[in-house]
Amino acid sequence: MTIVTYTAAWVPDDDPERSWDEAAEPAAAWLLEQAHVLGGQPLLVTPTQQQWQAGPDVIRRFARTYEATTSRGRGAQFRQRPVLAYVPDYGDMYLAASYARNSALAVVESHTAPLIGWAMEVQAVDLTTGAVTADTRSPEQRQELERIHGYGNNGWTRGFGADRSASILEDLLRQDAIDTDIVVGHMVAHGHDKRSVARLMKIIDNVR
Repeated sequence: MTIVTYTAAWVPDDDPERSWDEAAEPAAAWLLEQAHVLGGQPLLVTPTQQQWQAGPDVIRRFARTYEATTSRGRGAQFRQRPVLAYVPDYGDMYLAASYARNSALAVVESHTAPLIGWAMEVQAVDLTTGAVTADTRSPEQRQELERIHGYGNNGWTRGFGADRSASILEDLLRQDAIDTDIVVGHMVAHGHDKRSVARLMKIIDNVR
């Protein structure tokens, strides 16, 4: 089992008619409510600093009012706090989860970095429905995902762990209710960084 140390919510990128403003507003509102309850100064995590000036209105306001950071540039003082992650890639998610430990994390998903597996694993509230994200995985499938996580303790570099993971994935990805997004998101929830996830995705490409 993943030891989830933060309360989580997200806005999935599952509606082409939903604007970025419409996606960001409920995530920011939820995060500020959590900050009020839990305490701590909110933090905004974005892929680049460009979103601080050119993103949706709520993201620009958030960047002006609270501290903001990226995984590529300016850092923020490290302390545990509520985090709003806007269209993060997997590196941004690693950073955001590090700050959010023992606090709260709200995410606005981008289709370029699918997070359904993360949302299932951390039981994130889907802010478009108000319900906890449904977990479609069977107990056996979750067990296999945990095995892959364990074999990834060296980031799925070449060797025994990568080979064993490939063997498991070859069977797992043939099953219903499991796809690449669920596998990768599960590993993001377990704290694997961007480089590790990239290696795992190469393994997945080779076995599909």
